[in-house]
Amino acid sequence: MPRKVNVISTCFNEELIQGATQEDNLHRAMNMLDAFTELKPDLICFPEVFLVTGGDHHHETSDELTQQTYHVLSKQAERLNSYIIASVHERIEGKKYVVAWLFDREGKLAGRYLKHHPTDGEMKQDGVTPGAEIPVFETDFGKVGIAICYDIGYPNLWHSLKLKGAELVVWPSAYDGGFPLEAHAWLNSYYVVSSVRTNHSKIIDKTGKILASTSKWGGWITKTIDLDKQIFHIDNQYDKLLEIQGRLGSKVTIESFSQENIFTMESNDQEWPLARIQEVFKLETYKEYHMRSENVQHAKRKADV
Repeated sequence: MPRKVNVISTCFNEELIQGATQEDNLHRAMNMLDAFTELKPDLICFPEVFLVTGGDHHHETSDELTQQTYHVLSKQAERLNSYIIASVHERIEGKKYVVAWLFDREGKLAGRYLKHHPTDGEMKQDGVTPGAEIPVFETDFGKVGIAICYDIGYPNLWHSLKLKGAELVVWPSAYDGGFPLEAHAWLNSYYVVSSVRTNHSKIIDKTGKILASTSKWGGWITKTIDLDKQIFHIDNQYDKLLEIQGRLGSKVTIESFSQENIFTMESNDQEWPLARIQEVFKLETYKEYHMRSENVQHAKRKADV
């Protein structure tokens, strides 16, 4: 059946809240979560080390405030019946890390990601230690990866998340990120959700298309995405699109991309999951098309030797 996920991402419009204390930022996050109640989110995302937004970025967060933040986020995840991803500075076994917590719908810690690629300044000035693992986390809607800020510059990390099965990658950050996020989404064929301390948090489609973005004046976005959405090459399949739309109507959503020669398809009906649509109409995914072509290429090369 379709796997529709209602995602909310936030930005903290840093330049508008200069001088905010860490307690102010925690209060702001709680106000946001209260406002999201009726939206029934499956996943809510907050920026990198959001407690220090607008204040002294090198200021230490007390262990007491870190624990308070942990407990209030846990309670809100349970209250909202939603997963929450939020990033903080956290000391683990005496070492300081940039951490992203993943809380599940019951408010339990479902995972913790330690920033793999901190900047030179973070390590020298803030004493941040690089993380060692690149995990992918199981949720009740799919597999989620996390990358943080400067991780954006390391394509191997993003590809590793793909190889481990990530279907959606959340990127808490101190800045907007821009085009590289769209490239990572396209090259790895998964959704990317950014949550930034600046202005432009985004929800990015598997095709690299920006589906939603915050602005200087709007500190959150909400979008329902379908993790089962597939990308197809147009070759040998163009004539099937009108037939599928005519037969299934609103049960299916089709979007074509003429410059890229692809189209995407997602199901809106439990009786017509995408796997059934592919079988009935004999559709070949973008990945399958390329694999078939590669097999013919290899066979041709071998025959010509």
